[in-house]
Amino acid sequence: MEKKLSEMSLEELWKLFPIYLTEHQPYWKEWYTDEESFLKNRVPKIERISHIGSTAINSI
Repeated sequence: MEKKLSEMSLEELWKLFPIYLTEHQPYWKEWYTDEESFLKNRVPKIERISHIGSTAINSI
């Protein structure tokens, strides 16, 4: 039986959801726009999608 996310240690979570720090890439904005359109077309009742972090702000 697999553990629930809430039962996992930080080390286990980091293995499942690794974080990679990289320099900003200009194409990330286009990727976000594509994903936003994809989601809005499939889940029409979405009222708001927030784009946060370094993919949204190229100076951080």
